Amino acid sequence: MTLATSVKLLICYHAVNLSVMPKLRRDLHIYKNLVTFEAASRTGNFTRAAEELGLSRVAVSRQIAELEMNLGQRLFLRGHRKVSLTAAGSSFAEALNPALHAIADLLERQRVSPRGSRVTVTVTSAFATYWLMPRLAGFGADHPDIEINLIVSDRYLDISSEGLDIIVRYMPATMADESWTPLVRETIFPVFSPNYAARTALAQPEDLLRERLLHLSGRYRAEARWPHWFRQHDLQPPEERSGIQVNTYPHMLQAALGGQGVALAGHPLVDGFLKDGTLLRMKAINAIEREYYYLRVATMSESSRLFCDWLVDEVQKDDA
Repeated sequence: MTLATSVKLLICYHAVNLSVMPKLRRDLHIYKNLVTFEAASRTGNFTRAAEELGLSRVAVSRQIAELEMNLGQRLFLRGHRKVSLTAAGSSFAEALNPALHAIADLLERQRVSPRGSRVTVTVTSAFATYWLMPRLAGFGADHPDIEINLIVSDRYLDISSEGLDIIVRYMPATMADESWTPLVRETIFPVFSPNYAARTALAQPEDLLRERLLHLSGRYRAEARWPHWFRQHDLQPPEERSGIQVNTYPHMLQAALGGQGVALAGHPLVDGFLKDGTLLRMKAINAIEREYYYLRVATMSESSRLFCDWLVDEVQKDDA
């Protein structure tokens, strides 16, 4: 293509745009009528079109009449209980309706793009409180344009209806199909505050038989409780009434931080507390491995990928 031809095409393009724009502005007042016409021509019924658009039948009839007056031709034949397109109406619908559908699709696609900078993440309350939230500011500093919508829930939420992009869940391997990726494995061990008034040296498993223990009650699995831990160490568990019972993991950990007793907790949730010394562990006692926290990516946008990469990097830092 020669330079002269390119210039000529550019001039024609701008001429077309300049000639079309005044016409578009002139007809702005009937755009809503075009949407009404599309619904009426597609359904073949003013009443159904009204229900679809949230209007009254009278409003639909009036808008069609306004459009017909503006165009100077009848678009519908009105019967007693039904309407039908005229020849002009059929031609108009064949040209208009696909164009309106294309515009609607374009608008929807454009709305999806900004959503890519907003990532909806769901995690359990304990994981959010003790692991994710203390680190989340770091992700925000590195990616200020990405908004994290955090949904904290200990229930298994419906992924599609809740609009979830990324899910982190603690669960047995039997519940994790190929859509879930192991993120980090939990290990548990006795932890306590430096302010806890210990009755023993807290050196051997047997010492815990004489300490004040923080017991998890309620829906938590047996592997998270002291009786299972003692049996793993060939010891007869003490009666739970000899300690303090709490029905949530965060409350149990808060009690441990407050020096109220010895809790059964561990990696990754208490890593930060062990690092800054607000919790201590019995070093001579090996950790017991439990289930994994699993990761699932339901919507793979660029923002989701960046968040997942960051999540994995943070876990690897803890394991290093």
